[in-house]
Amino acid sequence: MNDKSARKQFFEEGYLVYPRIFEGQELERILAACNRVLEKHTEWHDRQHPKEDFTNMRHLNDSQWHRDGLEDFKTIMELIADPRCLGPVEQIFSGPSLFRSTSYFVNPRFKSAEGNWHRDSQFMTKSDEEEKDMLKRIWNDPTTGYGIQFQIPLLDNEDIEYVPYSAGRYDSPEEYHIRMADNQVHNREQGMPNALRVRLKAGDGVIFNPYGLHRGRYHVDKPRRTLMLTYTPRSFPLRDFFSDQPWFEEPGHLDPLSPRARVFFEDFISTYRDFWTAQKKSAQKAA
Repeated sequence: MNDKSARKQFFEEGYLVYPRIFEGQELERILAACNRVLEKHTEWHDRQHPKEDFTNMRHLNDSQWHRDGLEDFKTIMELIADPRCLGPVEQIFSGPSLFRSTSYFVNPRFKSAEGNWHRDSQFMTKSDEEEKDMLKRIWNDPTTGYGIQFQIPLLDNEDIEYVPYSAGRYDSPEEYHIRMADNQVHNREQGMPNALRVRLKAGDGVIFNPYGLHRGRYHVDKPRRTLMLTYTPRSFPLRDFFSDQPWFEEPGHLDPLSPRARVFFEDFISTYRDFWTAQKKSAQKAA
């Protein structure tokens, strides 16, 4: 797939699948590293929120999960900066990318649930009209206002549902009824028109436009281990919870990495250092 067709498909259809990016022992190593971080997160979570479920964790690269060794840290960080991930992302951006965050989606332990149909834009706006205005700005100038969620299932997976071609238009009446009507009470219902279940093998990659209609599925009996890498265009840094990662400033944080990966993350540090400093000062004042 060339640069033009990948970019065109992303903005028109809303998603792209890249088969067999990672395979064999390399895939096994990535799965093992992410699962060891998940084990530590689960222990922490259960101390803080006993008997509560969760279906994802953020920031697998947080240094708190790697105090007893850096091998898993290195595996995850090198993956984020791997050309096999950055190449497809930068085809769509038509330019350099900037790291934003990592997430790990897992099946729940206690209770199954269908995900809620949504567009990410609804969480960034306060009304239907504000959301429509935001989407129109993005449609008119797709070089700004969006990030890319690059998902890599580490086990065979079909938990993502997506409505092709929905990222470049607003909801039909039927779609709106499921996504937003009656204070969003219908958003876990079946029957979304033209919904496609994306079937992936372990090690595949999928990129989808988060402003299109989509949802996940969270079933206890359907194992899920999906690593999500989020990037923005280099020209469009977003300063929020996801990019607030001050542990990057710890001494020697990038030392275990290859020169190529260090250069990629040094750009992330230089972009967000002032934001992290401001966040620290704000927290100190609040205390």
